[in-house]
Amino acid sequence: MKLYRLVLLLPLVLAACAPQTVLVKRYVPPAEPTGQTCLQTCEAQLAACQSRCKAERDACEAQAEGRARETLPAALDAYAAAMERYRTDMLFWRLNHWQTGVYFGHGRPRWGVGWFMHDYDPPPELPPGPPTLAMEMARALRACRKDCGCQPPYEACFLRCGGRIVEEQRPPQSPGESQTP
Repeated sequence: MKLYRLVLLLPLVLAACAPQTVLVKRYVPPAEPTGQTCLQTCEAQLAACQSRCKAERDACEAQAEGRARETLPAALDAYAAAMERYRTDMLFWRLNHWQTGVYFGHGRPRWGVGWFMHDYDPPPELPPGPPTLAMEMARALRACRKDCGCQPPYEACFLRCGGRIVEEQRPPQSPGESQTP
């Protein structure tokens, strides 16, 4: 049995000790002047895409409070319904655990092991606290796109212009280290 556990744990231990690396892309630009001109077009398209993405994200974040104020009443109603369900479930749970052994919950009646003994089931879980405007704003902000997908078209354009993209495995840098190509 101990050998079986060792065989199961050994790969996990070895994986934890493996050196951690980060995949880094290095862009090698084309050498020809036509490739350089083409590359400027790619960079302009990337800058326009990123600018458009930032404008959309800023607009989404500006509208987040309005969306949060719109969704808060529905979230409060859902919370009230969950609390009502919790109160009902707790009432049935308390009745079930009254020392008669009779089950008053949903479904068919059942008896426990003995007249005064019954199966134990844990009490119902209390729903999380009521939603707040800050929670709804955080949910609305998470809906705003962070990545607009500008990088894949840029990489395709970069390759069409004659450039190369070299992927390298490097050790992760600590926060104080400078990036050296």
